[in-house]
Amino acid sequence: MARASKPWWREDRQAWFVTIDGQRYNLGPDEGEAHREFHRLLSLAPAVRTPKASPSTGLTVADVLDKYLDWCQKHRAPRTFDWYRDHLQSFTDFLSKPDEMLVADLKPYQVVEWIDQYPSWGANYRRGALIAVQRPFNWATKVGYINASPIPHIEKPQPTRREQAVTPDEWESIRDHYREGDPFRDLLEFAWETGCRPQEVKAIEARHIQLAQRRVLFPAAEAKGKKRIRIIYMTARAEGIIRRLLKLYPNELLFRNSKGRGWNYASMNCRFSTLKKHLGVKYCGYALRHGFATRKLESGLDHITVAALMGHADATMLSKVYSHIGDRHDHLRDQLNRESVDGRPNA
Repeated sequence: MARASKPWWREDRQAWFVTIDGQRYNLGPDEGEAHREFHRLLSLAPAVRTPKASPSTGLTVADVLDKYLDWCQKHRAPRTFDWYRDHLQSFTDFLSKPDEMLVADLKPYQVVEWIDQYPSWGANYRRGALIAVQRPFNWATKVGYINASPIPHIEKPQPTRREQAVTPDEWESIRDHYREGDPFRDLLEFAWETGCRPQEVKAIEARHIQLAQRRVLFPAAEAKGKKRIRIIYMTARAEGIIRRLLKLYPNELLFRNSKGRGWNYASMNCRFSTLKKHLGVKYCGYALRHGFATRKLESGLDHITVAALMGHADATMLSKVYSHIGDRHDHLRDQLNRESVDGRPNA
């Protein structure tokens, strides 16, 4: 049975809660304040209904973000920590004195204005950035640092499927735009040759390399999902890149930009934006991975093998994400006209 729309005391959280139109709100530990907040919420339209964060905690925005990053560093994969750190640093750089701003004073419009500074961000990246800022406050509410998030409801872009796939002809144009040994070409070429994820190539360190087996191995704790080891098999060209980088960074992160720093979304996006001025197309890291899958499937490699090379647990994701191959009419026509089982061409 659904709860009645009136505040109730939750013993495990030592706070009053209420559910309005399917949304649960933390009203704080004081009964009188909880009922006043309840009536305030009822007076608002659902689209603008936002619970007040109690200023009595004295925590600032910077306090909450720092606490979350400390927790994230202890309990999440290094790449996840880096992802949050980069987003949250960008957000705090935008705010005026986040180390003095109380949590209760943070408003949703400030998050929206931060995002709007970057019109080149795609829908998926904007959505991820919004989640990255909201999650620390949701976490702080859950563990009891604050009574409620000040930014629980911000409209997010709908996620879009990454269907861009670099073709072999496009790859030649991309590759030849950079000189041999250019750090960005190294990163792109390794991704093109192996089909690895952008975040994987950016995270490869010397300790991950197994030259005798011609592969890169991420332990389960460092792999996506943190359940299985991730093996990236290398072609001769990919191995050549790795051997050269190992001479430069024998005990460190291998793929670095021209300033000697590890690649991140911002630095890669900058290079892709510059590339667009020359080639007329805005590519992304995943377009190379999709190109790998497309050309391997079209070459006749079975989908289970392709899925394994790409690090998928099974072929389910491959069939969902790469269904666009069905739109490649030239490929379908060629398959139709291949020799039939008895050796005679199809009519």
